[in-house]
Amino acid sequence: MNRKLFLLAALAVMALALAACAGPQAATEGPEGPEETQAPPAEAKSICLVQIDLSHPFHLGEVEGAKEAARRYGFELKVTSGEGDVNKQIQAFENCINEGVDAISVNFIDFKAFGPAMQKAQEAGIPVVCLHSEPEGCAATLGFDELYTGHEVGKYSVELLKAAPCWPDCQAANIQGLLGQGLNEARSGGWKEEVEAAGVTVVAQEPTDWQPEKAVAAMENWLVAYPELDLVYGNSDGLTVPAAEAARAAGNTRIIFTSVDGSDFALEAIQNDLLASTFMYAPEFSGFWKAYLPHKIAAGEDFEYENLIKGVLVNKENVDCSIELAKDQKEKIAEFEFEKTLPELIDVYCPGG
Repeated sequence: MNRKLFLLAALAVMALALAACAGPQAATEGPEGPEETQAPPAEAKSICLVQIDLSHPFHLGEVEGAKEAARRYGFELKVTSGEGDVNKQIQAFENCINEGVDAISVNFIDFKAFGPAMQKAQEAGIPVVCLHSEPEGCAATLGFDELYTGHEVGKYSVELLKAAPCWPDCQAANIQGLLGQGLNEARSGGWKEEVEAAGVTVVAQEPTDWQPEKAVAAMENWLVAYPELDLVYGNSDGLTVPAAEAARAAGNTRIIFTSVDGSDFALEAIQNDLLASTFMYAPEFSGFWKAYLPHKIAAGEDFEYENLIKGVLVNKENVDCSIELAKDQKEKIAEFEFEKTLPELIDVYCPGG
């Protein structure tokens, strides 16, 4: 080998050695927030998010937030769902186990049906973050402070009814999600406690399995069965807005509608006087944490067992600034401060309340 070829070969070996010592490129935190990596680290964790379905607007928004968590912290994200069917969801969950992911985050359709599947995850050494329910075997739980939410919406519902012509003989109804799900039971329970304590008569509560068409059907039935109905509380914007639209289409503009989620279309509905309020959880925000928390666990970082996201009531007074928050989650998602709490973010976007 001549001198020139020998020198080139030596330089190539040195470059390979330096690259090996440097290791994979990691995300760095700068003044503008985490910078995107050029490629996933070789030791990147794999996280599986198992949703109820991928048709509900809130669930779809959560997926976008989860994707941002994966981009920001350099892990692989797998998203699947049960398509609204518990057996399909168990199969999707077990598929994640078989793929050997590092952690699973699951929003149960029926957590009581997951006993054997949770056992399989435990035997495989895969931690499970349980969303909105707490079956045996959870590595951690993550959900909304649902009882707080129900009570806050209930208090505001009473406030609205006290200013309505029906007071003190007002009637209210509740469009529910999925019976047996902890999230649903707490949202409905806290609300019902507040309105009944104030003397409001709850004339109906209808489960919908989180399906908008079932919410519309319930609303159409109530318009006939309860002509004096004064207020409807829906456990999700994806149910409440279609129900409110059905009431308006039938010519009823008197019924007051309150809701939960803080989806962008619900915030617009408040601006347009279709809804009186929603309780903002912000889908991208909650989705970010539903992927980020299992990643923290898989990466061996410190974490709390119980994690509750506390939302914020949005009405006509703070809807404009809340829309800016919701807009930035979508349009500026790569720089949005998901690591703050929602009340902290509301204080930034809506200073002074």
